[in-house]
Order: sequence, then C-alpha cells, then structure tokens
Amino acid sequence: MPNFYVGARLHDYGKGSPDEMFAKVADDGFAAVQLAYKKAISGVKSYADVTDTRVAETVAAEKAHNIRVAVLGTYVELAINDERRLKNVADFKSQLAVCKALGAGCIGTETTKMCDQPAGTTREQAQELLIRSLADILPAAEELGVTVGIEPVTYHSMNSPAATRHVLDTLQSPNLKVIFDMSNLVDINNVHNQDRIWNDMGELLGDKIVAVHFKGQAFEPDGGLIHTSLEDSLTDYAGAFAMLRQLPQAELPVLREEAVPARAASDIAFMRRFFA
Repeated sequence: MPNFYVGARLHDYGKGSPDEMFAKVADDGFAAVQLAYKKAISGVKSYADVTDTRVAETVAAEKAHNIRVAVLGTYVELAINDERRLKNVADFKSQLAVCKALGAGCIGTETTKMCDQPAGTTREQAQELLIRSLADILPAAEELGVTVGIEPVTYHSMNSPAATRHVLDTLQSPNLKVIFDMSNLVDINNVHNQDRIWNDMGELLGDKIVAVHFKGQAFEPDGGLIHTSLEDSLTDYAGAFAMLRQLPQAELPVLREEAVPARAASDIAFMRRFFA
C-alpha cells in the first residue's frame, strides 16, 4: 500500500512569493503542493518569467517549509486543433528543466476540453493531436529524467481510463504517467456506476498513477457541475481509495483541489479517513 501524503493546489491560496505561499500551506498542515507559476506566484505572467532566480527561490521555500512540489502544473492545451498547439508544446518543454530543478514529482497537464475545440473536431482527432504533442515532449523529458503526468477528464480529449491507456500504449515512454483526479472521471452519466471507473483505473493504469486529486462535486438535473465541500460530494472516495490502497507505489501525493484555506484542518482530516 502506498504511503499517502496530503497536499494542496497552491493557487487556491492566492498569489505571492514562493516563500509566502509555501509558508501558508505548511502552516495549514499540508506537506505538498501543485504549483502553477502563472497562477500562484506574483510577477509571473508568462513562462519566460519563470527565471532561474524564481526557481531558486522556490527550491529555498521547499526546504524552508518542508513542502514538496508534487505536481508542476502547466495548464497548456496540448490537444487543441489550431495553430496554438505548437506554441503550447514549446511552453511545456520550456518547463521540463524547471520540473527537474524543483525535484517535482511530475509536470502535469489536462488534455483540452472538447467544447474549446474548433467546430467539427472529433475526440479521435483531438487524441491524435495530444499524442503528437507528447511525442515531441517525451524525448526531452526522458533525457532530463522528468515524469510527465497526463490527467483524464470526462469532457476532455482523453476522457476515460481506456483512452488514457491508448495514449500510453501508443507512446511507450517510461516517463509518461497519470494524474488521477477522481471527480474528473465522474459525470451525470456514470455517477451511479463508479465502481467500474475505479476498477478500470486500477486494471489499466494503477501502476502509472503519480498523483491523486481530491475535490468535491455534485450535479444539476441537466448534468451541470456543482462544486461542493468534500462532505457533500457525490464522488465515491471510499471506492477509489480501495483501489489505490492496492497499488505498488511506495508513496502517492493526494492533492486538495479547490482548497478552502479556512477549512484546511477539517479537509485534511476528511481526506486522511480514506488512507488506511
């Protein structure tokens, strides 16, 4: 069974210097973060602003506050079906060395909402574009010894455990892993059949999981998403962790997304209920 440790998405705490931001999450009892520089660190408006000095400040903050960077978040669209894709690939590649310098567990990305695609783009086309982008990125990641984490989401190009397995099988890279956001695999159509999701994740991708996301959600009658507290969520955390506890990984970060700083203590206690 992995050793699970609790982290938070850093930009849920606002913006500031690395030292200020890491101090906040450490004071609230978190041991790790998902760091997206443009969202969490003051003065970073583009990836060009992630300078050696800022990276050194981040490394110093990690050490000072005993906080790990579990995921370096990039938030670029690697499956977008237009001219932006190649620039996004270049931006992602520019952050591989940053990931290594931080000692981050992975550099992560989602895989583009289908509703953001140009009209007529099929999910198959979007997945092929994702594969082409990753095929460009992974040789550099392998050379640096950096792990790339891709995150399936029901309404994105890579929308299921099976689709994720297809991407991994196509690329055959030891440096390509999976970020498992439990709630992002649950929608109005499968909310009452979550056991199958967790079974598929475990069978198809279990040993590839490099980080876990933890957040709350429910649904409107028309299927619209409602963000909720963890206590009010319809996500079957117990079922998901029954699968996760069987995995061979030595450790796994469990990162609170949509963190509410005022609720940090109760959220951490809630999350830890599922670890053993």
